[in-house]
Amino acid sequence: MNYVALDATTSPRLFKTFAASTAVLLTGLALLLHATEQGSAFTTEALRRSQVERAPQALPDLALLDANGTPHNLHAWLRSNNKVWVVNFIYTRCQTVCSAQGATYQQLQADLQTQAANKAQHGSVGLLSISFDPEHDNAAALSDYAQRMRIDPATWQVLTLRKASDRQRLLDAFGIVVLPAPLGEFEHNAAFHIVNAKAQLVGIIDLATPSLALDAAKREAAP
Repeated sequence: MNYVALDATTSPRLFKTFAASTAVLLTGLALLLHATEQGSAFTTEALRRSQVERAPQALPDLALLDANGTPHNLHAWLRSNNKVWVVNFIYTRCQTVCSAQGATYQQLQADLQTQAANKAQHGSVGLLSISFDPEHDNAAALSDYAQRMRIDPATWQVLTLRKASDRQRLLDAFGIVVLPAPLGEFEHNAAFHIVNAKAQLVGIIDLATPSLALDAAKREAAP
């Protein structure tokens, strides 16, 4: 067996290299913990949820378009409707997760309509779907989607961005990650987002628990 002899000058050099490497590793770990909320959030959505749990998050004032072709700005639109919204994100060509969300929203719409008829709530909660695909989702596409989903505009609204350049601001504000997929489609994460009339994101609820999303919106809307 061969042994490498360490002279008096080699050991200090190795020690300095080891110390420098350790310092870099510890610095990187500290930055990772800071960026991921002490390790509790390793995705954009999880990080956003953690932030929202601590305090409402102000939303950017984005230029939007409705299914009638009417332009809006997000802050003014939220104030004028004076509701708490359960918000999801779609693109109308989607045949997978967006279709499943559409079916869930149809059930939530029916629940809200029943509650309104029974005066259990008074229109203070609504459903909002926002398209992140303005290149394809113009007013006509939104109108077609509304017909397919049998949307009641008194309960459920659908909007799209007016400017494609605003898409990343929208996605970042809600913690949504969108990736290109084959055939011009997208892969994206999804959740229920609770937004109040002050243009604040106040809650993020798992898709598996739509009733909890309505409950959270009702609590936010309570006087």
